[in-house]
Amino acid sequence: MKLVLDEEEIWIIECIKKAHVDCGFHIRDVIKKAKAEYGLCRSTVYEIVSYLEFHGLVKTNKSGNRELDPDVLYFVMCPACGKEIQENESVKENGRIICEDCYLEEHQKIKFADPMAVRSMKLFRKQHGFKGTEGLTELQKEIYNFILEDGGATPEKLSKLFGLTLQETMNQLAILRHCELVKERKLGDEMYIVSFDS
Repeated sequence: MKLVLDEEEIWIIECIKKAHVDCGFHIRDVIKKAKAEYGLCRSTVYEIVSYLEFHGLVKTNKSGNRELDPDVLYFVMCPACGKEIQENESVKENGRIICEDCYLEEHQKIKFADPMAVRSMKLFRKQHGFKGTEGLTELQKEIYNFILEDGGATPEKLSKLFGLTLQETMNQLAILRHCELVKERKLGDEMYIVSFDS
């Protein structure tokens, strides 16, 4: 059976790791750390440690002390995308444990309106003789052509249509913006991406 832990259970494991000494850990030390760092009460810590013992993640060693069993594999649920990931394949970010894909997506944002990026892109395209959609990826061309044909679209609509996350869509749109092919325009209460020339 696959062991999938929630956020509080991961917190307790972190506290156990911090409270662990050569011969194991004492539950009293875990309670102190859990209360100080996460505001968890004594009964919650006992309940979670018992759960971890039941699943073999916490065991009693030869000295009679509790310790984490490094051979027991467990998974965590990424709060951003809901994917189950192995603990060693996760990234701790601002107290959250997220998958590597979500971490990269959060940190690989391309700024939409960046004057330096626009200038650099214009110079690059000029040096290579690119005009219009020349030099773009197929996906970028498809997105741009859809915007032209439809007269504009919201980033959310483009995300659904092309099967991308909102951040992936925004990154593609930022590149099109740097090429001065699209721009943002407020229509009603929503922001639309429209042709740069409109």
